Amino acid sequence: MKSTTLILLTLFMANKPFASQASELKNQLNACKMISNSTQRLKCYDEIVNAPPEALQQSAKDTPQQQATNATIKNEFPILIADINEPNLMLSLGRLDLLGRDFKAALISAGKRHLIRNIALPNGETFALNVIGQIRSQFDVDEIDTRNNRGGALINTDFIIGGEVVKSMEDWSWRFSYTHKSTHLGDEFLIDNPEFLENRINLSYETIRWDAAKSFNHWDWYAGLGFITRSEPGDLEKFMWQAGWQYVGDHWHNIKPIWAVDLSSWGAYDWNINATMRAGIEIRNFTHTPFQLMFEYQEGQSPYGQFFTDDFSYSGITLLKHW
Repeated sequence: MKSTTLILLTLFMANKPFASQASELKNQLNACKMISNSTQRLKCYDEIVNAPPEALQQSAKDTPQQQATNATIKNEFPILIADINEPNLMLSLGRLDLLGRDFKAALISAGKRHLIRNIALPNGETFALNVIGQIRSQFDVDEIDTRNNRGGALINTDFIIGGEVVKSMEDWSWRFSYTHKSTHLGDEFLIDNPEFLENRINLSYETIRWDAAKSFNHWDWYAGLGFITRSEPGDLEKFMWQAGWQYVGDHWHNIKPIWAVDLSSWGAYDWNINATMRAGIEIRNFTHTPFQLMFEYQEGQSPYGQFFTDDFSYSGITLLKHW
């Protein structure tokens, strides 16, 4: 009997990593139990099943609260496909009607949403803390034929940076954000339109926003309110709203159909509605993360810098990627 006990003890010590992994697995399962959202809780269990052994070993170094926060996803709020302020990589070629001209244009955007950390409260509630940034520019492509500049004439560039807290619940999710936006006219635009040197407005403002989203089958519905806390010029209207919906279908040969509509308005627009519609496909089999190829149409008040009091419309083909 003593010999058998000694052999079992020796085998246990020799296979200590397996015993350690069992303990780590138990800790991970307990961490998943702390997640209130059932969908995310199931996702946590799936990640444990598919996790390599070294991942479990690393998780043992975390506290139970850290394990719970690591089990949540980075961004639990739906990506708003038709929202032009959503951080992404975008290239769109089409026609822009702005300032009394209709011309070929290229719209370019580069932005990202990055998880800073997941926060877990003692009651098991979890929140995601993100930082966001985006640079958005518009180019007059017609100028390629009249300039040595192969990139065309830069009209305007918008810079957006900020942070957000995101929470996902059983049936819906919300996002609370604070952002700074500043805008700058392009040098080529000022050369061709010297009257804007005298009338130039260095538009910038900070905004507090609260958005809520509801997902149902293949549909996402969302709405939000915003309030400007500081602006230049200082007499800008303070309130704004946004609402929209989007449909993302099932995969068919690594392709998904997409249709999205975004509606927004602002007191500075005299409450005229800006509408953006994007429709197309999402493709998965060429890159590590999917990208979207869509037809895009926009109409309303210009979202480009100091031209916010001018009517505009845009139609084109858009290549979009969230990363």
